[in-house]
Amino acid sequence: MPSPKTEPARARPGRSTFDPRGLPRLAARLNIRLVLAITIVTMVALLTSGIAIQQILPGYLAEQAQEQIQTAAASTGLSLREAVTRFGSNPAGENTAEVRELRDSRIVPNVAAEAARVFNATVVMINDLGAEVVRASPPDTAALEARGLQRDGAVGQSGVSVPIQLPSGQVVTYQVIVSDLHTTREETLEQIRSALIAAGVLALGAALLTGIVAARSLTVPIARLRRVSARVAQGQLDERAAPSGVLEIDELGQQFNVMADRLSGTLRMLEADRDRLREFVADVSHELRTPIAALRLYTELLRDDNVDETIKREFLDRSLEQIQRLEWLSTNLLDLSRIDAGIFPLDMREGDLRDPIQAVVQALSEVAVERGVTLDSVVPQAPVAMRFDRERIVQLMTNLIGNALKFTPRGGAASVRLEEAEEAVTIEVSDTGHGIPADELPRIFDRFYRGTNTGEARASGSGLGLAIVRSIVDMHGGAIDLASEVGSGTRFRITLPRAGSSAVEAPPANVNETSHGGHVARNPGTIG
Repeated sequence: MPSPKTEPARARPGRSTFDPRGLPRLAARLNIRLVLAITIVTMVALLTSGIAIQQILPGYLAEQAQEQIQTAAASTGLSLREAVTRFGSNPAGENTAEVRELRDSRIVPNVAAEAARVFNATVVMINDLGAEVVRASPPDTAALEARGLQRDGAVGQSGVSVPIQLPSGQVVTYQVIVSDLHTTREETLEQIRSALIAAGVLALGAALLTGIVAARSLTVPIARLRRVSARVAQGQLDERAAPSGVLEIDELGQQFNVMADRLSGTLRMLEADRDRLREFVADVSHELRTPIAALRLYTELLRDDNVDETIKREFLDRSLEQIQRLEWLSTNLLDLSRIDAGIFPLDMREGDLRDPIQAVVQALSEVAVERGVTLDSVVPQAPVAMRFDRERIVQLMTNLIGNALKFTPRGGAASVRLEEAEEAVTIEVSDTGHGIPADELPRIFDRFYRGTNTGEARASGSGLGLAIVRSIVDMHGGAIDLASEVGSGTRFRITLPRAGSSAVEAPPANVNETSHGGHVARNPGTIG
């Protein structure tokens, strides 16, 4: 079905309008914002981590170096004590100059040199007389630097006193001082800085790539939705947003589709109402033109003084018929307009549905006699209790039975049958008339539609009766169906729900059958 074309909405002063052409700029800005947001968040996280590392790590490494130099001094003191103790002594002359010189020249330098080599620091030994015995440094400074070890000036020096008890019972005290410690602290900090910079560059690249991918995952569906909205704005109301795989965009697309469905339905309904209104106005104009032209002709003829009195009376009778036709047409038009406007309230009351049906049958019995048509009605013996609007049911039955009599030739028959069930009541009006062609059945309830047959019966109607019948059935919450075959007659079947009805006390049975010329009324029971 082609999409209806609609004119673009014009902007009203003081009101914002939706412009689908602005969505590409919106998508581009969203791309940039998402990329910048992800990049900024990543860089802030890296900067925060770098600042935290720079604030914490140098102090931590300095504390480790300080602990290392203290450990080196203590360990060197223990080595010195063990070496001096193993060297032995002269119990009689432990503190003689010869013994001290021998000890200081043979034991202490070896311990200091070993400590300097192991701890990569300068080791100074001071004997109990306060004289510096030896100062040992790392053997190969260039090799240390090649290994990344550098003199750590931030550490300073650490010293310990080493009391040594000799076999003679004397105690001599040496001072062990460790300084110029070589550590990898600076190299470690430099490696960490380089790693942070490299991680920052990689994170920045990853953030840019992630931002672009994330932005496109949102902006591509938005661009599709923009194109769909642009086509809808141009009048292609059958366009709908397809799923994108992004939950939020899909929810937006679903809401857009709901809006488009409602808009499409509303516009189609307005267009259909517009077409019906045009057709209605044209039909009303056509229907009014015929009686008005006839009245004008009769009036002009009546103004002629040479017209015979008999002819004048005939013209007056025909004028009266046209006036009655205008009155009938205006009444039906008023009823339909009230129904369409929703100001045609029903007077729903509990009652016996046989009453209005039999009243109409009795009222139209004389018409049946004049036309030579047998009119037959069959209703249940017991009251058919339900809620309904009596006047509207009378109008409904008058239209249906009147049509049956009008379209049934002389010698034919029309019948009305009322059947009840637990949940619904069925009214059936059938005749043995000419029938309705199959191609006309879909339009038989349209306003002013009177079929293609142009016989006297169809020409005399307004084409509004069946439209009113359907409206009355709808207002009662019922349904109506039609079956017809050319040459075999027509059957209307109405089903009315019995919701909310209550039982009506049945009067004593009084079976009777009456006949009025061509009309036969069978009533198993009395008419309420």
